[in-house]
Amino acid sequence: MIKLLLATLLSGTVLAQPTTLPDGPTRNAAVEVRVDSVLDGDTVIVHGWKQRVRLANIDAPEMSHGYGKPGQPFSVQSRDWLTRELEGKPGVTVKCVDEDRYGRAVCDFFKNGVHVNKELARAGLAWANTANARYLRDRTVLDAQREAQGARKGLWTQPSPIAPWEWRHTCWERGQNC
Repeated sequence: MIKLLLATLLSGTVLAQPTTLPDGPTRNAAVEVRVDSVLDGDTVIVHGWKQRVRLANIDAPEMSHGYGKPGQPFSVQSRDWLTRELEGKPGVTVKCVDEDRYGRAVCDFFKNGVHVNKELARAGLAWANTANARYLRDRTVLDAQREAQGARKGLWTQPSPIAPWEWRHTCWERGQNC
């Protein structure tokens, strides 16, 4: 391997290596997977992968994380919806686009060609992740969220739903009642 690398460097040729995410697929390649478990509305365990996988473009309501970190309204419904759609189901593919700060692959999930991440937002059970421009790569997810808002679906039935990134900061970090 070292000889190959040295020969490549001396020849001036650079070999392009595909970017692979940890124990997962090549970045931007569609791969068929089996979802073993849904942990919450935006995190799953994929069979054979060591790291948890985060759904791209969305942020689902936070589940309870114990004392002092209460769950958000619709967190259980979000997790249950995703479980019904993905857990153990055939026809699931992923296209991973990034890795988050926790080392999780960040992926778009499709079931029989339908963009599951977007449909979760359309059902009113997740926000389009606008906490940072980098997190929303597919603007049609924001359109799906707007459809849910207009139809008052899921979390949009509440008078003033709090986005998960605000919930984590206000309720968990600052300890304010939500």
